[in-house]
Amino acid sequence: MADAKQEAAPGGSKKKMIIIIVIAAIVAIGGAVGATVMLMGGKADKAETAKKDGEHGEESADAEEGEDGEEVAEGEEGEGGEGHAAAPVYVPLDPAFVVNFQDKKHRTKFLKAEISVVAKTPKVQEAITAHMPAVRNSIVMLLSRQVYEDLMSTEGKEKLRTDALDEVKAIMKKTAGKKVGKGVEDLYFSSLVMQ
Repeated sequence: MADAKQEAAPGGSKKKMIIIIVIAAIVAIGGAVGATVMLMGGKADKAETAKKDGEHGEESADAEEGEDGEEVAEGEEGEGGEGHAAAPVYVPLDPAFVVNFQDKKHRTKFLKAEISVVAKTPKVQEAITAHMPAVRNSIVMLLSRQVYEDLMSTEGKEKLRTDALDEVKAIMKKTAGKKVGKGVEDLYFSSLVMQ
């Protein structure tokens, strides 16, 4: 009889141990889910609050009417008045540029560049997007003319960046007008890989 009690005790403790582990796992998972919801909820609330604040005050702060009833966005100059600097609009020239180019020994190399253009206003952004094939063609041709060794230095990469900016400005002036061409503020490489 004593042997039967001893055998029952270890079997019962195994079941209790499994139940305790399962309950602990459920509590841990519940805690992790609760913490995630609480942390994500805090970020979402801040984003929603910022969005709501922006919707209410943005229209009156960023735009005013010009003499002919046309809205003049902040950063654009109306007749006889100076505008304030508006937040820049970054226009990614997607997809990334991948071109063949050569080194000084005429060996084929590859260049991959991710480029974004800074537009002064949404109107300039729209013009860049509308004329994207011409912009991309101009940059592909520019990248294809490069020499590998010239791009190895920081100065060479900076010269390429300014040359690409000049190309985009020229295309915008040609296709969308001088004012839009001047609205192209800068150009940045998000990535520049040569092989």
